[in-house]
Amino acid sequence: MTWFRQIFQRGQEDSDASLKAVQDKFQSFLTLLDKNNQVLKMMSDMEEKSQGEYLFDINYIRSSLSEVRLGVQAIISHMITLGGEGYACLQDRYGEIDAEVEKILPGNRPIPQDAFIIPFDGLGRERAPSVGSKNAQLGEMWKLGLPVPEGFAISAWAYKYFMDANDLQERISRLLESLDLKSYEDLEKKSEEIHAQIMGSPVPEDLAEEIRQSHATLRKRYPSGRIALRSSAIGEDTQFSFAGQYASFLNVRGEELVNCYREVLASKFSPKAIYYFLSHALTESELAMSVGCVAMVDAAVSGVIYTRDPVRPDDHCLMVNAIYGLGKYLVDGTLTPDVFWVDRDKGTVKEARVATKPVRLVMREEGGTLEESVPRSEQEAPCLIPEQLQMLSRFALKLENHYGCPQDIEWAIDREGRPFLLQTRPLRLIKVPPQAPDVSQLPVLLSGGTTVCPGAGAGKVFHATSAHDLPRVPEGAVVIAPHPFPGLITVMGKVQALVTVVGGVASHMATLAREYRIPTLAGVERAEELKEGGLVTVDATHAVIYAGVHPELMAARRPEYELFDDTAIIALLKELLVPMCSLHLLHPADPDFIPENCKTFHDLTRYAHQKAMEEMFSGAKTIEHKERIGLRLRSEIPLQMNIIFLDQSAPPGPDKRWISEEELLSEPMQAFWSGIKREGWPSRPPPADFKGLIAVMGKADHVEFSQNSFAILSREYMILSLGMGYHFTSVEAMATAEASKNYIRIQFKAGGASLDRRLRRIRLIMEILTRMGFENSSRGDFLDAMLSYQGPQAIAEKLHLLGRMTMMTKQLDMALSSDAVAQWYTEDMLKKLGLVKAGKDQP
Repeated sequence: MTWFRQIFQRGQEDSDASLKAVQDKFQSFLTLLDKNNQVLKMMSDMEEKSQGEYLFDINYIRSSLSEVRLGVQAIISHMITLGGEGYACLQDRYGEIDAEVEKILPGNRPIPQDAFIIPFDGLGRERAPSVGSKNAQLGEMWKLGLPVPEGFAISAWAYKYFMDANDLQERISRLLESLDLKSYEDLEKKSEEIHAQIMGSPVPEDLAEEIRQSHATLRKRYPSGRIALRSSAIGEDTQFSFAGQYASFLNVRGEELVNCYREVLASKFSPKAIYYFLSHALTESELAMSVGCVAMVDAAVSGVIYTRDPVRPDDHCLMVNAIYGLGKYLVDGTLTPDVFWVDRDKGTVKEARVATKPVRLVMREEGGTLEESVPRSEQEAPCLIPEQLQMLSRFALKLENHYGCPQDIEWAIDREGRPFLLQTRPLRLIKVPPQAPDVSQLPVLLSGGTTVCPGAGAGKVFHATSAHDLPRVPEGAVVIAPHPFPGLITVMGKVQALVTVVGGVASHMATLAREYRIPTLAGVERAEELKEGGLVTVDATHAVIYAGVHPELMAARRPEYELFDDTAIIALLKELLVPMCSLHLLHPADPDFIPENCKTFHDLTRYAHQKAMEEMFSGAKTIEHKERIGLRLRSEIPLQMNIIFLDQSAPPGPDKRWISEEELLSEPMQAFWSGIKREGWPSRPPPADFKGLIAVMGKADHVEFSQNSFAILSREYMILSLGMGYHFTSVEAMATAEASKNYIRIQFKAGGASLDRRLRRIRLIMEILTRMGFENSSRGDFLDAMLSYQGPQAIAEKLHLLGRMTMMTKQLDMALSSDAVAQWYTEDMLKKLGLVKAGKDQP
C-alpha cells in the first residue's frame, strides 16, 4: 500500500474537493482492509491449529485472541469513520460477542451457584465447573461402573461463600498485584501472608455443619470414618495440569476435617501454585477451589497407569507404575517405582523394570501417615502380579475408550485386594524423532535413569538441594536435584534440563516437565557427583549425560509433542472458534445481512468489509464531479463492477455513470480484465458427486452469481475486490516502468463448499500461482500470494493469467470431491494456461 499512498500525495494541489474527500475516505478504507486481512489470517491460523496437527498452548490462544480483538475493534472504528455514527451499533455487537468469548476462557467462567456438598454418585464430568475436573471425573467413573471410593465434593460455590464471608478476595488480589514473580523470596512471603489470612478466617458455621453431617453419613458405610481430602480446583487436570501444586491430606479424622478443608483452600496460594497460575496468565480470583472428601483406601499397592507410554506413544503398550503403600511417595518422586509395559491387546507384560523399594507410606491408627520399612524379601520383588496388571489394564482401556484420548490414571489396591480408581485426566504425549546422530565420540559422564520428558538440553550444572537454592538458579542452567521437591516449577521457565537422583515418570514433577517441555531424567545414580558449573549436555531421550555442549545433538533430539483432537487444549480452541470464526452473514443482498445478525467476530469483519466497499461509492451520489468517481462497468461479463478513478485516467464526460471496457485506462486493470474476457463467464463446474450436484442445483448456465465487485484504479495501480458466489478475491497490483516498484498481491478467502473441498481449491490455486512465480502463504482456506520485482510486461502477463484463473476456478470447490479430481483439474488448467513444464506434468 506504500506506493498507493504516494499516488495520493501526487498532485493533491490540483485535486478538487470531491476527489480529495474520496481520497481521505480511502485512507481509512485502506487501513480497514489491512486490519481485515490481518484478522482473517489470524482466524485461519487458529482454525488450522484446531485440526490438532500443530503444537500450541494456552499462551498461543490468548495472544491470537488478543490480535483478533484489537483488529476487529480497529475495523469497527474505521467503519464509523467511513460511514458515520450509524455504524456505532457494531461496537455494541462486538461487546456482546466478546462477552461470550470471555466466558469460554479458562478462569473466566462464573462460579455456578450450587449446593455446598454433592455426593460422588451425583457427579459427572458435566459438573466440572462446579466441583473441578478431579471430583467430576470420580463421578463419571462411578457412572461407568468402575471401582471408585465413596465420598463427596465440597463445591466451588462453598469456596466462594467462605471467601466472601471473610472478605478475603480483595485482600488477596492486592497482595498478588504487588508480587515479583521472578523472586522466590517474594513468592514465599506473599504465600505465607495469604496462608495466614485464610487459616485465621473461620469456616462459616452453616458450611462447617454440612461438612460434618456429610462425613457422618459417609461414616455409616465406612466405620473408621477416615477420609482423604484432595484438591479439585476449577481448571485443574484440564489444559492446565496444576500437577502437585495443591495440598492433599490423608487419613484425616472427623474432628480434623473442617480445619484440613481450610488448609486445602490455603494451598491454592502455595509459592509453586501462585507461580503456576500467574505464569500461565490465569485469573486467580476465578480459579475456585473445590475439595474432594474421599473414603480412605488402606493401600497395599498404589500407582499410576498411562494408557500410552508418554515418551514412546507408538509402542502398543500401557505403562503401569507401582509402589508399596500409599501413592504419595510415587507422585512426589520420593521413590523410584516398578514399571510394567503391558500389551494393550493381550494384557501380557512385554517389559518390566523392578526398582528397589526400601520404604512405604502407610496409615497410622491415630490418624495421618507413617513411613515404615518394607521387609527385605519384598524390597526388590515386583509389587504387582500379572492378574492385577490385567485387571488394571482393563479399567484403563475402558476409560481411554470413554474419553477418546490417552489417560493418566491414579489407582490403589487395598490390603484385601480390592482395586480403586482415584483420578483420571488427559495424558500429554511426546513422540521421539527418528534422527540418530553419531554420538560414539562424545564424552559420557553418566548414563542410566528414566526418561521423564525427552529431548536434549545443555548448560552449566547447578545443584539445587532445596527450595532455598532456587533463587540462585541462573538462566540456561542444567539443574541437578536429589528428588523432585516442591518449588522446582518456579525455575522450569529458565532451565535447559532437569535431572533428579530418585524419582520416576509418574511423579507430579514429571507431568509438569512434560507440560513445560523441559528435557528431564529421573532416577540417575551419582548425578550429585556432577561438577558444579561444569558444561554438560543432557540427552534425556537416551538417558545419557555428556561433557560439553553439543548443539547438533540437541537439534536431533527435539521431540514432537503430539496433540489429539479431543484433548482439552484443542477442545478449548474449538469452543472459542464458534463465537470467533463461524460465518453467518453470506449474501449482502439478503435482508438478514444486518448488524443485529452479527453473531461472531467473523460476521463483524464480513459486514464491515462489505459496507466499507459500499460506503466508498455512496458518497458519489451527493458530491460534484461524478465523472471521476463511482462508475459502473458495462460488459458482457455479469460482474457488478463499480470503479473509482484516483487520477486523470478517468474518462471524461458530463454525468457519465457507465464506462466501457475500452475506457479502462488502467494498465493493470486492462491486463487482468483481458484474462477474464479470454475465459468468459464460466458454466457451472461439473459436479463430481451427489454433494457437488446439490451444491450447484438450480443455478442455470451463465446466470449471474456475484455480489457487487469494486475496483479503485489509477493508470499504474489497481486494487480490485471480486465477490463471486461465496468466495472473495482481492487483487492489488502496481505496473510502472521501474521493476523495483512493481508487484502483484492476491488474497483469496472462503467458499460455498465444505472445508475439505475449499482446501483442495486452495492447493490447486497455489500450484498455479507457484508456476507463475508467486510466493504463497496459506492458513486454512485463506491464501495470500505475492510477486514482485517484475517489469511492466511481465506484470501484465501475470495479471492476464490471473484473470483467466479467476474465471476457471469460480465455484470450482463444489466439484473437488476428492484429491484425484483436484489433481485432474490442476493438470488441465496448467495446460490451458501454458504453465506445463517441458517434459513434465503429463497425465
